[in-house]
Amino acid sequence: MRPVAWWLVLLLTLTLAVPVAAQDDDDWDDDDWDEEEDESASWGEYWGEVGNRALMGVTSLATFPGDPPMEAVFPQKEWDELPLAFVSKRVVGLGQGVLLSTYRAGMGTLDLVLAPVTPMKMLSPEPRWNPFDLEHDEY
Repeated sequence: MRPVAWWLVLLLTLTLAVPVAAQDDDDWDDDDWDEEEDESASWGEYWGEVGNRALMGVTSLATFPGDPPMEAVFPQKEWDELPLAFVSKRVVGLGQGVLLSTYRAGMGTLDLVLAPVTPMKMLSPEPRWNPFDLEHDEY
């Protein structure tokens, strides 16, 4: 498109937006705003959620080194069907543990950094060992 066409699109958009912006404010009721403020979370709840996500991130960062050995020693039942299962399921479990520990460390870091953004769900996978007795957000 030519540059003139962009200006025409912008002009048309602004022309259509002016009547919407000029509407009466009678549609807005102040009581609705008061009810929304009462329903919003208090500061105590906010800091509780921030602390919960931050502790989940710390838990993930503290427990990620245990994933490779745990998956190698106690592989999942699905790997029993592999050929030469006694050896191969442990090798596959070790690979799965390395991938899981990488994921757990990365998402634990993001949980820790993004803890103040509470509308987000926890990104870390559910921990194997939870020293803080935290509840994990389910999707």
